[in-house]
Amino acid sequence: MPQKDEISSTEKLLDLIRKKDDSPPSSADKNSADAAPPPSRRFFSDVIPIRKRITVGVDIGYNDLKLGMVNQISDKKFELLDFIKIRYPKGVNQNSPKFPDFLKAALKDFCGRGRNISIWSAISSAKVETRSLKIPRVSKKQVDNAIYWTLKKDVAFDESEMIFDFEALGEIVEDGVNKIEVMAYVAPRQDVVQMRNLFAKIGFPLTGVSIIPFGIQNLLRTQIVESGGGNICHLFIGRDWSRIVIYAGSNLSLSRGIKAGVKSMIEAVAQAISKAETREGEQSINPSESSIFGIDDESYMLDLEQARRIFFQHITSDDALRLGDTNRILTPKDVFSMIQPALDRLIKQVERTLQHYNLHINPDRIERIYVSGSMSEYKLLLEYMREQLDISIDILDPFSPRLSYLGVAPLPEKASRKEAFAPAIGMALSRHTLTPNFIYTYKDKESAEKARRTNRIAAFAILIFVAFCYGLYAWGNAVIDGRKIQLARLKAEARAFQPQVNKELIVSLATQTKEKRSALKQLGDKYKGMAVINELTALTPPEIRLVRITANLGEAGPSKASGPKQMLSLEGVVLGDRLTFESLLAGYIVELKSSPLFKTTRIGDKSFQFVDRQEVLVFSATLELV
Repeated sequence: MPQKDEISSTEKLLDLIRKKDDSPPSSADKNSADAAPPPSRRFFSDVIPIRKRITVGVDIGYNDLKLGMVNQISDKKFELLDFIKIRYPKGVNQNSPKFPDFLKAALKDFCGRGRNISIWSAISSAKVETRSLKIPRVSKKQVDNAIYWTLKKDVAFDESEMIFDFEALGEIVEDGVNKIEVMAYVAPRQDVVQMRNLFAKIGFPLTGVSIIPFGIQNLLRTQIVESGGGNICHLFIGRDWSRIVIYAGSNLSLSRGIKAGVKSMIEAVAQAISKAETREGEQSINPSESSIFGIDDESYMLDLEQARRIFFQHITSDDALRLGDTNRILTPKDVFSMIQPALDRLIKQVERTLQHYNLHINPDRIERIYVSGSMSEYKLLLEYMREQLDISIDILDPFSPRLSYLGVAPLPEKASRKEAFAPAIGMALSRHTLTPNFIYTYKDKESAEKARRTNRIAAFAILIFVAFCYGLYAWGNAVIDGRKIQLARLKAEARAFQPQVNKELIVSLATQTKEKRSALKQLGDKYKGMAVINELTALTPPEIRLVRITANLGEAGPSKASGPKQMLSLEGVVLGDRLTFESLLAGYIVELKSSPLFKTTRIGDKSFQFVDRQEVLVFSATLELV
C-alpha cells in the first residue's frame, strides 16, 4: 500500500483535469493514471458528524497540495482526523486555469459530505510585514489608534492596498513603565482577496486567511510543538528563499525572509562540477590553445538538472554518487564541500538574526531551532548548524502525542515527511481567538463584540421578562388553586347541607323570617318606653336633673308607620357653676344625638333661676324617636 504522503494524485483529480484537456495524454499522465488511488477521504465525514469545531488547513505548495483536518474537543485538546499530500498533475500549478478545479475536487474528496467546516489557508509570508511593538498603556478605545501610528512610523503602507491588523499579547513592565505588547502586521489586500475569491468560487468559502508563521504559532500555543516557555527559532529552508521566525514563548516576535535556499545550493553543486570538468578539459589543452579558445576559471557550463539530482540524492542518502558522463565518484564529503559556502551564508544569516534579536528585542538566549523544508532530512546540515551555532537543532514535528490521531492511514515514519505537514496542521488548528486572520480583523472583532453585547442585553431583558411572566403565571396558578380549594370546600358543604335548597324552602324561610321580624318589632314597640327611660338614665350626667319627661309614642301596630312622629319632651335643670351650665348642656345634647334611639334633638326654652337659693339653668328639649 503506498504511503499516504507519497501519493501523487487521485484518479478522480486526473479524470477531472483530462475532461477539460483535449490533448492526448502523455506517458507521464498514463503512469499517474495507473497509480493506486489513496484511501477514501470520506471516512471520518461519514462516521463522525461534522461540527463547527472541525477545521481544515490548506497548504498550497509549489509542487503539491497538503491538507489537514483537526477537531477541537476543548481549549487544550485536539484530534487530528485526517491529512493528505497530493502532487499536482502534469500541467497544473498554482497559476494554471485548471488549478481551481483541482483544488475543488481535492477539498470535496477530503471533506466528504460535510459542509459545516471551517477552512483556513495561507498567503505568502514574503509580502506580509510583522512587527512586535510595545505601546504605552492607553484606554481600550485608543489602543488601535496607538498601534496604527506606531507601526506607521516603522513600516510605510497604503491603507487602500494593505490590510492593517494587530493582536494584543498582554501587558508588560519595561523600565518601570506599564506598556502593552502587541503583534502588528499588514498584508497585501489583493493577495487576500484573490485567495478568498478562489475558495469562494469553488464552493468552499474560507473562514480565515493567514500566513504559515502564524500556523506554526498555533502549534506552539496549543503545545503540539513544545516551546518550553523560552525563545525558539523556526528556520524554513525553501526553494528560492528561506525564512527565519523567532517566537518568544508561543508568540511570534520576529520574522525575516532571506535570499538563500535550496536553489543556491544546487547552483553551487553545478558550479563545482562544471569547474572540475572544465579543469579536466584544460589539462588536455596547452596554455596557448587555452587562450585561443578563451577558457578561464570563470567560464562554466552549468548543468542545473544534473546538479539537482546529485543534490537531492546526496541529502537523502549516505552513498557515494557516480557522474554518468565522466564516471567520477562523488563522496558525501565531496558534495558537502560543494554546498558548504552556501550553507555558511545561510547559517551566517541565522546567526546575525539571532544576535539582532538578542540586542534589540529580547536578551534571553534562543534555546532551540526547529528546521523545516526539504533540507530537514539532511543530517549533515543539522549537525553542521548545531556545531556552528551551539544551539539545539530539531526537526519540526506536528504529529505530537498531544494531538490524538484518529485517521485510518499510517503516519509518516521519516521526520522530514512529518514536518512537511506542519503548515497544513498548523493552519487546521486556527481559531479566531488564537490566530491572526486577514479577513477578520480587529474592526470585525469590535463589530462582533458590539453585536454580542447587544445580544446579551437583549437576552438579559428577555430573561427578565420571561421570569416576570413565569412569576405572574405561578401567582395566577396559586390563586386558581386557592379558588379551586375554596370551591371544593363550598361544594362539600353544599352536598352536606340537608335538605337541599329549592324554591318552596326559600319561600318558607322568607315567611318565617318576616314573621320573626314582625314579632321582634312588636316586642320592641311594647318595651320602647322602658328602653327610652333606660337610655336617658344612662346618658344623663349627675349635673343635670330631669324634672319632667313627656313621651308621645303613638299607637302600636302595623299602621303606626303612617301615624304622627314619636316625640319625647324633656324639662330639667343644670346644676353647678354658672360658667359651666352651657357647656354641660351642650355636651348632654351631643350625647343624646349620638344615641341610636333619638333622631333629632332640639333645645327649647333656657332660663337662669334660683332653686333652694342655688342658681340653676332651667331648660326644655324635644327629641324625635327613631
